Amino acid sequence: MKELKMELSAVLFDVDGTIAETEEFHRKSFNEAFKEFNLDWFWDEAIYTELINVGGGKERIMHHIKRAWPEMLNYKNLSKYVDSIHKTKNEIYEDYLLESNLKTRPGVIRLIDELKKKSIKIALVSSTSEINLINLFEIGLKIDYKKIFDVVAHGDSTPSKKPSPEIYEWTLEKLRLPPQGCIAIEDSPRGLEASRAANISTVVTPSLLTNREDFKGAALIISHLGEPDNPFQVISGEDFGLKYVNTKLLEKLLDK
Repeated sequence: MKELKMELSAVLFDVDGTIAETEEFHRKSFNEAFKEFNLDWFWDEAIYTELINVGGGKERIMHHIKRAWPEMLNYKNLSKYVDSIHKTKNEIYEDYLLESNLKTRPGVIRLIDELKKKSIKIALVSSTSEINLINLFEIGLKIDYKKIFDVVAHGDSTPSKKPSPEIYEWTLEKLRLPPQGCIAIEDSPRGLEASRAANISTVVTPSLLTNREDFKGAALIISHLGEPDNPFQVISGEDFGLKYVNTKLLEKLLDK
């Protein structure tokens, strides 16, 4: 008896590091915000690479406080203080986007166009704040994301952020789809952990800050999504003889 082929129902994109290389803008924005608050903190690339595995900007600040400045945990208004730092950081991040010539990573727009033409659902699934997401697309990339994505999940959509699977489960509920016909595209270990915990097959395209991380459990790990004239490099997994990610490749991954 011939096995039924699994059809691709939806592709769920992470944002920072996956849609575009934005993490360095975030890192610099945090450091400039710390200066404005007269804090003697500096997150170099090594520190920030570790902090990427903490979902959410305010959560990263709190993680840093717990690790490096635990005496601050006794401050009465610590939560409001962290909120103020994060708000300033987001304003600085917006300025970086205004001054940048930011582009999407290879293959992102091409794949989205193919998915739209084939009426396959597309979602954004990110732990970043809603304002950062809006600024990235409208100011940095100059893309009207509301016309492209069927569901947008951000850091305020669910109580728990990645690596919790909650935001992926929330997205599947909004899409009214089971995980079996979906593919997630991620760039970080915490994103992969979240998508896999939601039983979603995942393609990983490591970013500049995560390219040395362990992505065990990914269906495919590649340098980027690829273009016909700019093929991806396989880091781990099977490419089925293809050189850029398209619906054919994604459906083959679902059938594995």
